[in-house]
Amino acid sequence: MGAKSLNILAIALVAVLAGCSAFEDEPATEGAIFERPETAVDYQVELIGVENERAHELMEQALALFRRQNDGAQSLAFLRRRAEGDVETAQKILRSFGFYEAEVEVDIDSVSIPTDGEEGTEAKAEAKTEDEGDTPAAQQAVARIIVTENRQYRLAEHKIALEEPIDGQLVLNTADYGEHVGKPVRASRILSAETRAVADLRSKGRPYAKRTDRDAVADPETAEIEVETTIAPGRAYVYGETTYEGAEGVDRKYLETYRHYETGQQVDPADLVAFQRALIATGLFNAGSATFPDEPPAGDEAPVRVSLEEAPPRTIGGGVRYDTDAGPAVSGEFEHRNLFGSNETLTLEALVGLNEQNLQTRYRLPQFGRPGQDLVAGLELRHIDDDAFEEFGGTLTLGLEREITPELTIGAGGLLELSQIKESNGDDTTSRLVGLPIFAAYDNSDDRLDPTTGFRARLSFTPFTGIVGDNPAAFAVLDGTLSGYFDLTGEKIYILAGRGRIASVLSGDLDVVSANRRLYSGGGGSVRGYRERFIGPLDANDDPVGGLSALELGLELRARVASAVGIAAFVEAGSVSTGVAPEFDEGVQFAAGLGARYFSPIGPLRLDVGVPLNPRGADDAFQVYISIGQAF
Repeated sequence: MGAKSLNILAIALVAVLAGCSAFEDEPATEGAIFERPETAVDYQVELIGVENERAHELMEQALALFRRQNDGAQSLAFLRRRAEGDVETAQKILRSFGFYEAEVEVDIDSVSIPTDGEEGTEAKAEAKTEDEGDTPAAQQAVARIIVTENRQYRLAEHKIALEEPIDGQLVLNTADYGEHVGKPVRASRILSAETRAVADLRSKGRPYAKRTDRDAVADPETAEIEVETTIAPGRAYVYGETTYEGAEGVDRKYLETYRHYETGQQVDPADLVAFQRALIATGLFNAGSATFPDEPPAGDEAPVRVSLEEAPPRTIGGGVRYDTDAGPAVSGEFEHRNLFGSNETLTLEALVGLNEQNLQTRYRLPQFGRPGQDLVAGLELRHIDDDAFEEFGGTLTLGLEREITPELTIGAGGLLELSQIKESNGDDTTSRLVGLPIFAAYDNSDDRLDPTTGFRARLSFTPFTGIVGDNPAAFAVLDGTLSGYFDLTGEKIYILAGRGRIASVLSGDLDVVSANRRLYSGGGGSVRGYRERFIGPLDANDDPVGGLSALELGLELRARVASAVGIAAFVEAGSVSTGVAPEFDEGVQFAAGLGARYFSPIGPLRLDVGVPLNPRGADDAFQVYISIGQAF
């Protein structure tokens, strides 16, 4: 650029990234808390002349006039000092967007408002300055920030130089990081290019690479700027020894199954981030980190230190629920993780209600055979007595579950089931079944009990064979559910949630299928407003007989009306048919309702009241549900 640029070199060295300091707070004296005097000034802020939308947003976030607006100001003089203090911050933000010649001015106008004791209904506006003495009571003001952007500079060149050569090169390939060259200058773009260059060097075995310097030169005649960033690449390393601290109760061999790098392999900090996340995800630790030494080690090996803080291995929980048709029920859960030092988990759950009693035990052995694969076993003992059937039964399961991605899990296994069933027509049936369940589950929602974004989907297929009553039986159950959650405003205040289910029993005859394996609909987990399992064909005694297909749809709008209180409105529909595919020969039952939510530390406490919209003669007028967690 030559001599033309020398006259602005002083400002050019700091101009590019000046916006990074735009969020500094005001001096401590203004940030202190004072009792607001009676003569305080309420004011509005007008930002004029900032055409760049992002720069406008940053000013609203950074300028003290905006940040302190709710506090008002002690006087017009105080307000003017606050505004003048914002000029430098505004200029830094504008320079970070390439407006190096921008001009910023401030203007303060006051407006007097009559007090309650004054006569008249119209405000009397009069211009005042701080030299007129104390500000009168009930005074308001307008603080204007007037910006003249002038020219926006372009980035002519961004050179990334190395302090030490790599493969004979002293400059990184500009094409890899220079897509912002030729565009208007943005500090964020320059920082991003530097960050990516350093990250690339670290991912290629140089974990101590860092930016050491940055020079910038601007040319006012061409409205262009040139930037040179200097990076110290550091030495190249391979992985050394991995040591563990704070995990005395956990087998090191188990921890090693989550380590995907080998000693002697070229280092990559991304490996340590993945290792750390995987260890925390086991649930065994409250906190953990995997790091290289703070200072570059001698030699070419970089040891890894893993620091962990063990979490309590046992948890106890409980809950209550109430449904109009089923009455009250209480549940309890005990979980022991790390039974033998490798995160073996034993879970015991019990449910005691008027119509249902259930005891389940589950055992999970993680990292079975390969990383991300678990061996799972379970035993369930249950008694169910409702309008559809009464069952005393037990199910034993054994299978494998594999995590394909953090969101997607698949599984397969086997089950043995023995049930004594009294059907709605009074027949007693013994069911002996063997099943081979297969499933795939996807979940990218943001919260287990109170999701606000994302989707959940599950598809299961279980072929059964065995004896139902005195007859051989063979059938298969296909069941799929999908739910989605949409944050309508981006602030987690209004959530639209939807749910659908379609299921089918592949069998030529309903009587071949044991009553507990038929399909039903209705209740707090499907169509609120109807009794549990009550939607579908009814017998002569108005008891449900179940079906071979089921279809459910639901839509719910959830809204927070306070930090801990919410309301919900829902509409749902369900149909059960005796055909393998939904036939709607028994009609479609619709329901709607309202609910209240209390967002407790353990999850939302839910109260729902559902009303059938097209009730049959046997349906109740309404149903009430109380439980923990959203309906879906």
